[in-house]
Formats: sequence, structure tokens, C-alpha cells
Amino acid sequence: MIVQHLVLWCAALLAAGTAVGLLFPLPCYLPLLAAAVVACLLLRKSSHLHDVLTIAVWLLIGCSRAYVYQETSGWPQGQCAFAERALQKAGRIQDALAGRLEGAHLTPSARVLCSALVLGKKDGLTRETRQAYARAGASHLLALSGMHLGIIYGLLYLVLIRWVRLSRWRWHALPLILLLLWSYTLVAGKPVSLVRAAIMLSVFTVAWLRQYTTDPLHPLALSAIIILLVSPTALFSISFQLSFSAVFFIIALWGPLSESFPKLPWALRMLAVSCIAQLGTMPLTLYYFHQLPLLAPLFSLVLIPLTTLIIYLTLAALVLPLAPLGQVLSLLVALQQEVVDLGGSIPGGTLTGFYPNGIWVALTYGALMIAIVRLRTR
Repeated sequence: MIVQHLVLWCAALLAAGTAVGLLFPLPCYLPLLAAAVVACLLLRKSSHLHDVLTIAVWLLIGCSRAYVYQETSGWPQGQCAFAERALQKAGRIQDALAGRLEGAHLTPSARVLCSALVLGKKDGLTRETRQAYARAGASHLLALSGMHLGIIYGLLYLVLIRWVRLSRWRWHALPLILLLLWSYTLVAGKPVSLVRAAIMLSVFTVAWLRQYTTDPLHPLALSAIIILLVSPTALFSISFQLSFSAVFFIIALWGPLSESFPKLPWALRMLAVSCIAQLGTMPLTLYYFHQLPLLAPLFSLVLIPLTTLIIYLTLAALVLPLAPLGQVLSLLVALQQEVVDLGGSIPGGTLTGFYPNGIWVALTYGALMIAIVRLRTR
């Protein structure tokens, strides 16, 4: 059951404390945290007061980290300079890789879209393109997320991980795997959704190499804890909220659904996952964007395989920028654009005019969480 996941509760308490600390930054959080930690160490673990203090500790960790982050403006000066140099180097690599696509003779629109899908370089995307993807409910394709890193990780698994995960060389390959994951995350601009996916895939990789099985909720909660401790202000970013909401609902609901219908065809499985993700992000989508694309899960049956093929061919074009690859990529990008335009032009396909408040969003998520707990308990 979800209620038994200790790491998940720690992440939820840390997020709540971070929100309080960002909204009400007070210097008293630090001494209160110290007092709560000392009290937890002195009390026996079997007492109910110890459980209450443990909850208080995680809340105060979030409050204190948010307060310190605001007071110090993020990182200390030396670390900030190092991070700035690393980001500048990653930006130059990103520009160099985007330049290699020019040698493949892609059309200008195809080159811009491929750069956005693989490298996270979205400065060339026009406003019309962004709006077309938004109307079709496919904006997540333009924002690098766990889906993009998962597609690339799938290739890495086929080429490397599957061959070493049971051999004595697996621990020698682990640094290379993690280096590739995090180098790509840094070059792509380290968006929150991509960092979340990189942390989760790093944990899964270590678990696979150790031949352990782990509940996907644990890496998800761990990634939330790490991100909030490093950058508390990420909690209020749309990317953070949408990414974690979608993945949490997929993990929480897909397990019971797949057990109830174990022989679903792959198309229905993909459709079910897309519907679950849209359910998880629906309150936030209505709150931030005031619209709900009803046909997005249906069009994902075409757009996700197309995007996967475009990403793989773009990676091939980065290695070998050949004209035939560019021609195929241009055709695929044009096909994807036609599908996106069709998805946004169907009458009634997107409901608009929603302006819910924060209380409605909180109550909706509360009701969905109660339904999830009851479902998984059964």
C-alpha cells in the first residue's frame, strides 16, 4: 500500500515543509530543527511521541532548507561559479551538437524540432508550433522529460546494460552508464523533469546490477527529496509539479490495472498509461493552462512512436550527419506536425475556459489520493 511507503511520506513531508519555508521564511526553523533532532535521538523509537517528532523533523528540514536557500541566494559563491562554468561548457556542447544536424541537410523546421526533442534547444521553436502542440495536448513532447530519457536509456540498455548486468564486469560499466545519463542531462539544460528521470534511472540501474527489485515509488520519492534539498524553489515550478504528478499516478495506478488486465494489447496499454498520466496532471493543467485536451491520449498512440523514431534517427544523425538520414527525418517531422495540427483542429477535442482555484486543485488531488489508496488496498 502507498501508506506504508516510508520514503514517500518523507518526500511528502519535505515538500510540505519546503512550501511553508518558501512562503513564510523564518529564522526560527533552524533551532526548532535542532531541538527536534535531539529529542528524536533521546526518545525511544517505540513511543508515539517519537513518530510525531520524526514528522516534525522532516517538515522542519524542508522549512530550514528553504529559508537557508533564500537567505544565501542558492549556492555559496565558489560552488555557484563552478556550476556556472559547467553550464556554460554544456551550452557550448549543445550548440556544437545542434550544428552537426546542419550537415544532415534537414529542413529548417525539422532541424529545430529535432534539436528540441533531443538536445532541449527550444529557442528556434516558433510560437505557432508551441501553440499547436498545446492544443493537441502534446506539449510534453517538446519539453525534455522522463519519456525522452527513457527512450535514450532503452537504446543504452540494448547496447550495453543487458550484456553486462549479469556479468562480473557490471560494476566496471556502472560509472560509464551514470556518466552518460548525467552528461546528457547536463547538456540538455538539466530541466527538473529530466533530473527526476536521471535520478530514478540511476537508482534502477544500481538495483538491476545488484539483481535487486525495488518499488518504483522509492526512486520517485528519493528524486523528489534530492531535488528539493538542492533547489527548494523547484517545488513551485510547473515542470516539477506536472512531472511528479504524472509519474506518481502512472506508478500508483498502472500496477493494479495491469494485474486486472494482464493480456492487454500494447496499443491499449499505451492508451491506458496516457489516460492515467492525463488524470494525474488534469487538475494542474486546468489550473495553469485553463484547457483540457480530451483527445491527447488517443493521438499519443501515433505521436509517441513517431517521437521515438525521430529521437533515434536524430541520435544517428548526430553521429553520422548523412543526407539520407536528414531526408527521412524531415519526412517524419512533417508527418508528426500534420498529426499535431489534426489533433488541435478537431472541434470539441479541447475543452477551454477553466479557471479553478488552488483550493479546488487541492481537494481534487485529495479525492484522487483517497481513491488510489482504496484501490491499492483492495
